Amino acid sequence: MKNNTKLSAIMLSLVLFSGLVFWIYRVTQENNNFQEPVIYTLSDEKAMSPLLAYKVILNKKDSVVNGFFNPGFSKYKWWVYVNTPNEIGDFLQIANPHINEIRIYTIQNEQPILAYESGDYFNFSKRVLNDPDFWFQIPNSTNGLLIEVDKKGESLELPIRIVAEKEMTQYLSNQKMAYGIFIGWMIFLVLLNLFLWASLRDNIHFFYILFVCSSALWVISNWGIGFQFFWPNLPEMASKARPIFSTTSFLFIVELARKYFTPTERTPIYNGFTRVLQGFLILLIAVFVFGNILLAEEWLRYLTLSVANILWLVSMATVLFFIIKSYKKAKALSLFFLAAFMVHAVFSILIILSQYNVQENWVFFINKYGSAIGILANSTILSFGLTQRYNYYKKEREQAQQELILERSLQADRLIQAQEEERSRLARELHDGLGGLLGSIRIGAFNKLKLDISNQAWLDTQLSEAIEDLRNIAHDLMPVNLPEKGLVAILEKTVARWNLSNEFKTHLDCTIHSRYPLAVEAGLYRIVSELIHNVKKHAHATEVYISLWEEPNNQTITLLVEDNGTGFIPNQSEGIGLKNIRYRVEYLGGKILIDSNIKGTSIVIEISGSKNPLHA
Repeated sequence: MKNNTKLSAIMLSLVLFSGLVFWIYRVTQENNNFQEPVIYTLSDEKAMSPLLAYKVILNKKDSVVNGFFNPGFSKYKWWVYVNTPNEIGDFLQIANPHINEIRIYTIQNEQPILAYESGDYFNFSKRVLNDPDFWFQIPNSTNGLLIEVDKKGESLELPIRIVAEKEMTQYLSNQKMAYGIFIGWMIFLVLLNLFLWASLRDNIHFFYILFVCSSALWVISNWGIGFQFFWPNLPEMASKARPIFSTTSFLFIVELARKYFTPTERTPIYNGFTRVLQGFLILLIAVFVFGNILLAEEWLRYLTLSVANILWLVSMATVLFFIIKSYKKAKALSLFFLAAFMVHAVFSILIILSQYNVQENWVFFINKYGSAIGILANSTILSFGLTQRYNYYKKEREQAQQELILERSLQADRLIQAQEEERSRLARELHDGLGGLLGSIRIGAFNKLKLDISNQAWLDTQLSEAIEDLRNIAHDLMPVNLPEKGLVAILEKTVARWNLSNEFKTHLDCTIHSRYPLAVEAGLYRIVSELIHNVKKHAHATEVYISLWEEPNNQTITLLVEDNGTGFIPNQSEGIGLKNIRYRVEYLGGKILIDSNIKGTSIVIEISGSKNPLHA
């Protein structure tokens, strides 16, 4: 039932995110506030001039009708010709902020004239509008636009749109609203886990925060917002940011997985392998930070990016391995991490597929918002997973503690049983063995000293006292008749023996009619005996009152021992005897209350009714 509830929570989360994806798609893609122009493309394999490229491209008959060009991995520059409308105030948008170099030429008198130059290799101030994408206001005098796009050695995606000036405000507002939803939710997750980290002192929240932050920075870099706001005068950072933050995301998701499937008091699973993998990821981050891969030799650049892809795939495989390995032991936790992992993986796979010359409209949406939605779903589902992780390991710890308590209780039972058996053995040997021997000596000496009356009387007195002391010692060790006669009879005999000693007057009021397990009856007998001995040694009392009764409804045994002695200060002047009494009460599952002053002491002990009577 619990696993079904958790699975339902995962499914509900996925449904909500599916609704979010559909809503963002409708807002950003299906509102008709932009046009998708017809474009013509030409690969520049011979380093053509703008004029030559213009003449060649005009003779091409094949075109892209939806304004979206995706050649995939490109070895050359590309030329793109756009048929532009004649309306005043229209803007050309190239909705990909990560083009290394881009130049736009207007066509006047059949001559291409450079009108705009920008790209990731230039400062952000080269953008016409204060927006990550490339915007260019279309002049009314041009017959068309020729675009030179340079992204050699990388995959190229070129979404081209015509946006009317009157539609720009709504168009940018929809786009920024999608950005704001993502950034706002990620900030909320970070603040929530900062609070949990400060409250729970569990470092898993720290690594979760690092994962969320690095993932968010990757998306922000992918959108070009980082270049716009954080490093506008560092063009090299515009290209470095994405691989840096992508690698840090994999670094922290591996660490998060290690800790997610491991209780806080244990060493994370597969510690050595993951540390080696994380070491390589850190080395890769250093290469991206301190090296300049974009300006390196083509083979070195290809090698570095290939190694990066391999390490990223190994990181994903490692996380998936953790999930599979932990499934049998922690099914619910694994389902949460698997759901988070799979949602992110689906969008990652779609993004990878979009690099291979796919011309469908969904490719632009996936490249623009897929990573954000995948990371948003991943981090949100993981947040639910972290709460389940606490519940799971809390129950696991509670179960382990209960098992430990049970084991300690069994050990205590075995120890007490062994002590009682040893006491019983000693009591029987003293009573039957040494006691019988002393009795025989007394009879033999009495017969042999018949003529010596004075020595006979003296020896008889001495041996009688020795026999009586021996019987008392044996009785204190374990009343021989306790199993047969029961607690009440033994306490009556004990009180009678104390009254014969003339130490103080002892009163007994016992209304127990049931028999209890021997451990309970022996424990109560020893508690009473220890309390009476304490009165004799410390209280200087003249009277002791012992009351013992049972509550039929809740099967609770209550023992009350009172004296009129000098009293003591509880918890400060307690000796070994009272500590032994507390231990026995705790062992029997009871509780003790002590009230002591100069007028006397009252001790109330309640033994839980969990120890069922043997018989009535």
